[in-house]
Amino acid sequence: MKRSSPLGLPVVLALCCAPAATAAPFGVRLTHFADPATSMGVSWNSDVGADNQVAYGTTPDALVTTFVVPALNTSAMPAPLGTSFSARLTGLQPSTTYYYRVGAPGSLYPAPPAAPLSFTTMSDDRCDPLRFVVIGDNRADTNTGSPGVSDLYQGIIGEALAFTPQLFVNTGDMVKNGDVADEWDAMIRASEATWSTIPSITTQGNHDTGDPDGDGALYNRLYELPRNSTTDTEDYYSIDVGPVHFVSLNTQHLDASELPEMAGWLDADLAATALPWRVVFFHKAVYSRGNHFTGEEEDASGNLGVINHVLTPIFDDHDVDLVLNGHSHNYERYVPTRGHDAAFGGTGRSFPAGDKDTIDPAAALPDGTVGTTYVVTGGGGARTTDIPGFDNIACVDSACTFCTGFLNIGGCDGDVLDLDQQQANLVYDGSHHYLAIEIDRGVLTATVQATATGNGGAEIIDSFTVAKPSFTSALCGAEGEGEGEGEGEGEGEGEGEGEGEGEGEPAEGEGEPAEGEGEAGEGEGEGDPPGGCTCAGGDDAALSILGMALLIPAVQRARRRAIKPAAAN
Repeated sequence: MKRSSPLGLPVVLALCCAPAATAAPFGVRLTHFADPATSMGVSWNSDVGADNQVAYGTTPDALVTTFVVPALNTSAMPAPLGTSFSARLTGLQPSTTYYYRVGAPGSLYPAPPAAPLSFTTMSDDRCDPLRFVVIGDNRADTNTGSPGVSDLYQGIIGEALAFTPQLFVNTGDMVKNGDVADEWDAMIRASEATWSTIPSITTQGNHDTGDPDGDGALYNRLYELPRNSTTDTEDYYSIDVGPVHFVSLNTQHLDASELPEMAGWLDADLAATALPWRVVFFHKAVYSRGNHFTGEEEDASGNLGVINHVLTPIFDDHDVDLVLNGHSHNYERYVPTRGHDAAFGGTGRSFPAGDKDTIDPAAALPDGTVGTTYVVTGGGGARTTDIPGFDNIACVDSACTFCTGFLNIGGCDGDVLDLDQQQANLVYDGSHHYLAIEIDRGVLTATVQATATGNGGAEIIDSFTVAKPSFTSALCGAEGEGEGEGEGEGEGEGEGEGEGEGEGEPAEGEGEPAEGEGEAGEGEGEGDPPGGCTCAGGDDAALSILGMALLIPAVQRARRRAIKPAAAN
């Protein structure tokens, strides 16, 4: 939301002289801008400048709290967007369902007897499971139906609700022309059924941009998102959701000054997080063999691969587990890698988990400490590049700029394309789809669902897991209070405090156990684990290699049963 857009004269007149409301608020949408356990961003648009309140409460028939949107988060927009409002609700209770209506006193939307809208805050226990859906490239290719938004989008995102996500992550290109108000109007209306209940975090695609950029762009004025400390805009940002540190980058910031500035912020941001899962998402793909190619973006001197050259080393340095992109209208998954291509100034990519001929696509993948998993998910509604029977030969899609097979007309270095196809690309599929991810402590389980919408039928086109056996000790530490006996002396480092006498469980806190020999003091004490985590530590909570091997196939089978529709083929 544009933070520096005070009420202009047209809005002031609307507030002081507005007639009775003749139209209801529209495009209600939820976004995260701060701690998801205690806050929620509620945004909407209205033709009436006085429709600037949220009434909410924990029961549907008692919306006892009212939040009035300040001028700071109110923006007069081009028709037909009217006035945009964003309410920053704070002081909420974790894991609590809130019911709400928006608008003006006496004419709140949805109007009774219709039920109010609702959302549920996140848990403040970072060891609780997190479920989120990733979708991208839901823009139209031609302005049919809702202008700027694919006619398939509502069906695809509606099907994603079967996964019961707590969060949507959008990888960009939500509309076809980001400076056209009619297209954003269509987008927020098409999203309301899902986004008014499930919050989103977004990134800006190349089609979402407009003039001006930054806080003045239509994109920025519509969504209430975190702000970065470098440009003080929502163009790129980070946010912690459960056990995940999410980072949204902006691949429209690629010129000689913007990209280094964003990269410096990214480096510092990732260095500062202590959360065990690190997920970075942005629009233009690091690796792709779809309708855009690996390294297609140029630096200020016209050299290809600027995204790869600048960002990949930062992902490697900070053990990023998963990078999510769009831009190519298909689904792709790459073998976990480190390094970047020699064609783009690197020393080459390494495959510490094995290349596609040796890695088992169904097995648990190692976490980011031994390679980042790169995924393209651009099947949210735009015309895809799937040509049945010809995916490895040529791309003839009218939306396609580059080819998926040996007809490489895009200009990408041949060695890079060969590497992507022969060693790195585990899965390529051109179906419309969404990516469903569940993180449960040390296991990330991903299922890629081809939707009935836009395809011949629904089916699972990929599934994978990422294993992080160190999760429990890294996030939760040991927990308890009581007595303990032992012999030996030792020294060690760690966080967590405790002293005294007693026998039993280790003290609460985070840190590595002391090493050495000698006599251990008997004691009891306490220290809060980080991030409000209350899950149990010790042997019962640790994920052993054997336990992981047994757990992951079971999780995969359960997920497949849970997500695959009865009509899937």
